[in-house]
Amino acid sequence: MILYLHPDNPEIRKLTQISQSLKKGGVFIFPTDTVYALVADANSKEGTEKLYSLKNMPKNKPISLLCRDISEASQFIEHLPNQTYKMMKKFSPGPYTFILKANKNLPKPCVIHHKDRHIGIRFPDHIYLQELLKIHDGPLTSTSVLTNDEYLTDIDDLELLYGQKVEGVIDGGLLQVEMSTILDCTEETLKVVREGKGFSELGIENI
Repeated sequence: MILYLHPDNPEIRKLTQISQSLKKGGVFIFPTDTVYALVADANSKEGTEKLYSLKNMPKNKPISLLCRDISEASQFIEHLPNQTYKMMKKFSPGPYTFILKANKNLPKPCVIHHKDRHIGIRFPDHIYLQELLKIHDGPLTSTSVLTNDEYLTDIDDLELLYGQKVEGVIDGGLLQVEMSTILDCTEETLKVVREGKGFSELGIENI
């Protein structure tokens, strides 16, 4: 089922309904600042397991935690290097995944898939997810929509393949395939895992 939200002022009523469905274990497909992604409530075991099943991912493959801001993310981080904090503050929200050491507060469903206690944190720069995170109680978790090694960017293709498998596909128009930049921040020295969208803006080199 394709769902439509106002591009500038997403309807709070609709977002509230989506939030409630996520709490009950539902999974939605949302546009992000990179590609379309499967999204679930990070605290929902049912939703997280469904997300893995839909993408046919092995249980040991980590997924990202979507947070509304640094304050919320800090609740799940064991150690936040000063360099990383400054970078987060300057470039968030944006197309970046920050890999950090998680603490004991990491949502239980995520612990199953993050044996090394590392977690990818994202602050998506897309109004639909930003507004949803403002009203949703807790973080979300997500993974990009990938079928047969191809990222789906057309809403009709998403509806055809996933319309009957998820609670809703949020129409974000035709997206370009641009992956997030992944930064390993688990040590004091930052390492670039993947150069993606927004990398040149950081002004750093791969180490």
